[in-house]
Amino acid sequence: MNNNLQCNQSHEHKLHQFLREGYSVWVLYIDIVKFHEVEFRYGYKTCNRILEIVEKEISDYLKEQVHLFKTTLLECRGGDDYVVYFVPHSQTSFDFQSFITPWLPPLQNRINLRTQEFVLENIHIRIGFVECKPQASRSADYLLYNAVKEAFRLNKSEPDSQYYERKDEIHQLLTDPNNHLASAYQPILDVKRGEIFGFEALARMKGPTCFPDIADFFLFAEKIGELYPIETLCRRSAIFNSSKVLKPRELLFLNVDPQILTDPDFASGQTRKLLAQKNLKPSDVVLEITERSAIQDFPTFREALEHYRNQGYLIALDDVGAGYSSLQSIAELQPDFLKIDRSLIQLIHTDPTKWALLETFSTLSHRIGCRLIAEGVETEPEMQTVVQLGVDFVQGYFIARPSFVRSEVNPQSLELVKKRYSINFHDNNTIRTLVEPLPLFRSEDSVRIVDEYFRAHPNIWFIGVSEQKRIVGVIHRDKFYSSLGTRYGVSLYTDRPITLLMDSTPLMLEDNTPIEVASTLAMSRSDAQLYDGLVVIHQQMAVGMVKVASLIKAMAATQIKIAQGANPLTGLPGNIAIEQEMQKRINNNVSFALIYADLNHFKLYNDSFGFQKGDMVIKTLGEILCKASEESKESTFVGHIGGDDFLFITQNSDLEKLCKEIIFEFIAKTEQMVGADQLSVALAVLILPANHSLTPTQIAKHAAHLKKETKTTPGNAYRIERLQIQKNEEIGI
Repeated sequence: MNNNLQCNQSHEHKLHQFLREGYSVWVLYIDIVKFHEVEFRYGYKTCNRILEIVEKEISDYLKEQVHLFKTTLLECRGGDDYVVYFVPHSQTSFDFQSFITPWLPPLQNRINLRTQEFVLENIHIRIGFVECKPQASRSADYLLYNAVKEAFRLNKSEPDSQYYERKDEIHQLLTDPNNHLASAYQPILDVKRGEIFGFEALARMKGPTCFPDIADFFLFAEKIGELYPIETLCRRSAIFNSSKVLKPRELLFLNVDPQILTDPDFASGQTRKLLAQKNLKPSDVVLEITERSAIQDFPTFREALEHYRNQGYLIALDDVGAGYSSLQSIAELQPDFLKIDRSLIQLIHTDPTKWALLETFSTLSHRIGCRLIAEGVETEPEMQTVVQLGVDFVQGYFIARPSFVRSEVNPQSLELVKKRYSINFHDNNTIRTLVEPLPLFRSEDSVRIVDEYFRAHPNIWFIGVSEQKRIVGVIHRDKFYSSLGTRYGVSLYTDRPITLLMDSTPLMLEDNTPIEVASTLAMSRSDAQLYDGLVVIHQQMAVGMVKVASLIKAMAATQIKIAQGANPLTGLPGNIAIEQEMQKRINNNVSFALIYADLNHFKLYNDSFGFQKGDMVIKTLGEILCKASEESKESTFVGHIGGDDFLFITQNSDLEKLCKEIIFEFIAKTEQMVGADQLSVALAVLILPANHSLTPTQIAKHAAHLKKETKTTPGNAYRIERLQIQKNEEIGI
């Protein structure tokens, strides 16, 4: 054992003894600012001379102050890092800060006086200091180790004038949480049901606090090594007080730092016991993974997460789109919920990039089987946009602010949900798929305001002007600046209403307008308006805008689809794709079922009410089948044979339930249509066994025969049969 190690152990033993005897230990961590740069400029030997001077000056100063303390110890931590320990007498009348702060400038001056003969710059000392107090519940070794670690963090971090005040506040909370900690709850609204889905529990400090916000509070707790006990207290408070807000079947969202989940103490089941006391189960709780720091070891973290999943807890990934939350986190953790961060929601109705990102997350979440929560929704336009883009749940001030009792949901938000309109990005035949955000201004806004907006948003070239939420005109960037660029344009228009420069006759189309129709109308405008954007509305309310370039691209894609055999009316795969899908399933030697869907007496309906109404019914049936396909957990395929004939291929084991759901949806969707009493659907279901060798053509014959039999039943009907294959049919005789 070398002398330094022996010396350090002797120091530690002496300090531990003082702590056990009830004395405090003052810990001072010292280093030289950017010493590596000094070494780079002057070399290793010069830096060694500097370190010798620093160590001697510190030692000399300690000798001068020895009468004030029971003991002082200097420990070199390697390089330019030193730790000094002071053990004050029990009757010492001054505090650590008042003793250390005046000492630093003279120490630096003496060091620089001695180094100036061989170094052409001043050396700057940086310190971090803490007081290590004895605690009956903690060992001396633990206390001293944490004190040195905290002094090191203080040394390396930016100065914080409120450090000790904040630290005292944390310790007060840990000592007496009931008087310093409270739990507020913010509702999460279910967009589809228009009801509260659950509440997120949010920690709040009681009374005055020196923390600007709760996020800063948790960061500081982590900084001083108290994150785990603080999170434990917050979690207990949230669960204990949850009965004030939760109703049956509503979920409780709890924020959890990733570091906590891998802590063995957290896995001990204390949270589960507390839930049981409040008549809650793990399945009533969503653990929100709040990534204040990056997850370094995904395999270990995923294993810990699986432990909680197996108990019944649901998992949400918080702050998606901000901080450390990443696509890798989504792929690795496979959460039940994605919570989109406020930074992506703020002003989303005016930002095409944010619009596109949320659209992407909406599509992604539904494909990977998790649900999307937009948090931080604060305004009506934001609410309208996130609902349009297909989020499942909404949270934010526009719904309700956090409260210590059950909040009442904002009636305006419920009204928006009630009249919700979700853009269906899979309906490729309408301009819904091409919509981009349209920033809106009031008709009384001045030209100056629009000018400032255009300058702050160089990528925005088209805005809307509204009155009572209805579009009355639009302004194009180029035409706007053309008007201001005239000789007297600025002085003439700057402080006047924007209605003077708006186009009051823009092309406005309902959101369900087919792309082909929109393209024809756009191209039939005058040359001056030919490439102006189109305003998209829904029941006279602005939804967004569509670029002419997007229309042209969509038309080209439609033509390609048609060329590839897709049905131009529904956009669904046609006969070639249907045959390929059937052959693929035959080759896989698995059992599957065909549902041959056909409208009863469609020709009569089409002749009576016109082809437009007939096309609407066909599209409605196609949409119902597509929805059933999307909601199925089985491998499904929907094809459009032609006219009113569709083919639904599935491995669904509960075919009767599936048929009933399709018929129920068809009745609901068509009951308001003209001639609804004449509309009905026939579903012929043919179950094919595994390991047969029939061709798609032979299967189609059987399906057509079964369809004919099904259509003999009046009204909406379905018939399910298992295919009985004749021997000669198998060998093709």
